[in-house]
Amino acid sequence: MNIPDAPFPSYVAKQADIDQAWAIVEQRLSALPPPLDELGARFLRSVSRGDAGHRGYFSGPLAPPLLYMPLWLCDGLRTQGALPAQADAAMPLILAGTMHGYLYVRIQDDALDEPGRGGAEMLLLGNACIAAMFDAYRKALGTHGPFWEAFDRAFLDFSRLTLAEARAVRSDAPYTARLFDEHANKVAFARVPLLAVAAIAGKMELERSLGELVHLLGIAHGHANDALGWPRDLVAGQRTRLLAEAGLVRADLEAVARAPEGAEREAAQEALAERMRKALYEGMLLHRTLGEAIAAQRRAGELGQRIGLAGFDAFTDERVAWLEALDQQVLALSLRRALAAAAPRS
Repeated sequence: MNIPDAPFPSYVAKQADIDQAWAIVEQRLSALPPPLDELGARFLRSVSRGDAGHRGYFSGPLAPPLLYMPLWLCDGLRTQGALPAQADAAMPLILAGTMHGYLYVRIQDDALDEPGRGGAEMLLLGNACIAAMFDAYRKALGTHGPFWEAFDRAFLDFSRLTLAEARAVRSDAPYTARLFDEHANKVAFARVPLLAVAAIAGKMELERSLGELVHLLGIAHGHANDALGWPRDLVAGQRTRLLAEAGLVRADLEAVARAPEGAEREAAQEALAERMRKALYEGMLLHRTLGEAIAAQRRAGELGQRIGLAGFDAFTDERVAWLEALDQQVLALSLRRALAAAAPRS
């Protein structure tokens, strides 16, 4: 598939805020004592995206709106006259803390899913990242009890559901739609910057609604990620719900691993991948999965509007249009494969 990579206009509109937070993160990482400073520089290089470098990491169309939602919530609360003056000074810290926290999450994900990506040393950089996250949030919010209690709930949900999903994709147990939706809430860390804004505005009663919004976005992102990343997941040996529905079992992966290295293993891997393509394209599983992503994204858009995230409507329209364009590519490829399979052989 040809995946459009240009940032959404709704992201571009907030780039100055994101760059201000990036400056804080860059300064913190570059000031680390050696050899941690070298790990920080290496990690930023590893997440660079084209001309934007690492500053484009949170801003591509594949990236969830982790940093943008708190800005949109600020805009909505400001319009209602419910945002105190100190929010402007706190936002760069909240965004920088969120960036540091997500870098920590990414390092953990790599350790679980792709151990060879960064090496075990990166876990030690993760320690510096999470310390920076707590420092930034403490400076922004002090000892705000309800926020920190909500933070604990979000971080615990992220941790337990990340572990539950990691175990599920490495088993042959049935992977139901209900289980997929439950695991999709592993994105619970995305609640934290929203909760920080709510705390500053004295709106902690929004916690439940903000949690529902993040969960819906997690479902949408999970479906899209499975659809776009299935070749990577197959090579990594992760039996996602989508690949499980396509008929993948652990024995398939074990058979590939037993094949002698070199041409035989590559042939076995390609044969398995082609079997998956047949189910995913001709069986219309990719089309259905992207449809589920679009439906969840629209539900999130409706909830975001009710909560009052100014700018979330534009993001929803952009994201849905992006997903629909991908779905059209999937349908075209599915039709092409079906026609090729039906063509008489000479």
